[in-house]
Amino acid sequence: MNTLKIVSKLIPALFGAALLLSQPAFAGHGQHGGDPAVRMLKGLDLTDAQREQIRTLVAASKAEKPDTAAMKQHEAMQALVKADQFDEAAARILLEKQQASMLEHQLERLKLQHQIRALLTEEQKTKLDERMAKMRERMAEHTGKDD
Repeated sequence: MNTLKIVSKLIPALFGAALLLSQPAFAGHGQHGGDPAVRMLKGLDLTDAQREQIRTLVAASKAEKPDTAAMKQHEAMQALVKADQFDEAAARILLEKQQASMLEHQLERLKLQHQIRALLTEEQKTKLDERMAKMRERMAEHTGKDD
């Protein structure tokens, strides 16, 4: 699997783990305790200070992203689909805005992941890297592709 495909599959997993860290279930109790993304970070023996810093980063990241923009884009797309006449120019503009929003969202996710990783010790980073490598191997086996 090429690096871009691997990264595009791993980014959501890491981001999901970061978001789940902000949940009370992070401590290993409750419905998220068995989530693979949480296990990726839980097993790193994070200190209370690291957990609190990660929660703070995740909360700040959430505060910067208005969910209403995505909702408005979806509504605008539905309006284009339902219109009597298809407006290709409006569709292009809407899709370009959506791509720009997606780019910004992905950039913010990468930034958050980088900030979280910066909080880890070298030993924790090594453990995380080993787990990520194993996850990539499982994903490659599961998809049956090695490109």
